[in-house]
Amino acid sequence: MSIDVRPVKTARELKTFVKLPLKIYKDNPYWVPPLIADQLKILNKEKGTFFQFGEAELFLAHDGNEPVGRITAHVDHHYEKYRDDRTGRFGFFECVNDRNVADALFERAIDWVKEKGKKRIEGPYSFTLYDTSGLLYKGFDSMPVVLLPYNPQYYNDLLVNAGFEKAIDWFAFMVRNTVELKPSFMKIRERIIKQGVRIEKIDMKNLDKAVDLIGPIFNEAWMENWGHVPFTEGQLEDLKEELKYVVVPELTYLAFIDGKCVGFSLTAKDANPALKKANGRLFPFGLIKMLLEMKKINRLRTIAMGVLKEYRHRGLDILFYLNTIEEGIKLGYTESECSIIVETNQRMIGALEHLQAERYKTYRFYQKEI
Repeated sequence: MSIDVRPVKTARELKTFVKLPLKIYKDNPYWVPPLIADQLKILNKEKGTFFQFGEAELFLAHDGNEPVGRITAHVDHHYEKYRDDRTGRFGFFECVNDRNVADALFERAIDWVKEKGKKRIEGPYSFTLYDTSGLLYKGFDSMPVVLLPYNPQYYNDLLVNAGFEKAIDWFAFMVRNTVELKPSFMKIRERIIKQGVRIEKIDMKNLDKAVDLIGPIFNEAWMENWGHVPFTEGQLEDLKEELKYVVVPELTYLAFIDGKCVGFSLTAKDANPALKKANGRLFPFGLIKMLLEMKKINRLRTIAMGVLKEYRHRGLDILFYLNTIEEGIKLGYTESECSIIVETNQRMIGALEHLQAERYKTYRFYQKEI
């Protein structure tokens, strides 16, 4: 096998890059094809939000004329402002089960970030931490929820064989409608409300305003989490657009104290079963299939939760969890995934364990000194 890895230069090559996973996952029942049009936009250096603050190169691996793998190498200048300037990244990794192909892809990505002056490479990112990033490490026997990845188990072996090691793990917890809510949690909620905390459900007519309130809280509340950097204005605009289609307003809350928004909890429908029906295309029939499937969805994802630092340790997280569970059951949802939780966030992990949530998936980021 003679592996040729070269950068993506033409529109045709970009389409090959985007469509390669359709070959890798052809017979996999759990993988969810992303919308091809969305992927083309994300990877377009003229239109993709990432390219407002980062730069990247896309690579395709060929065996003869057959595409057998892909990878991106990129640097995130926004990340460098807040964290470090020695780390390059890789992402969008897909590969046949062949160590030679994977090694060739990693070598090209490493060479590219070295040219940018980097001493370390980390990933996978597509393109940032809050995109569909990380590598599934445990929990291969079910479909992921919306905005989380799925990959063959052998990808982890390919990375380890290439000299990568664990950077950090993130967990996904599942809360089901059979959960028994503890009386002590109810008392905590009663106490919080008596102390003057007001909870509002978001109004979809004023979604822009809600996101403008959520953004600064998220940026501050998550600052201590591994790898976090604040959202850019472009990323917030993308978030507003995405939430229009999946957010459940009855289960997305803002917390106010003395008129000030101090916390939020964001829950969305798990649109992945509908996306799978579309098989990467909205037209000619994908959109109809998606809309029909969306009506059947009974699974949620609590995507993010945050409380301003000076208002933590008051039980607001418990209040958010209780309201989401109780109202979600009333609306007919049978389960909600809380994800993803970094392994160092012991407070949130402990709260979920008290709710009898099952830690059922693990996502891993890898690193390598270069």
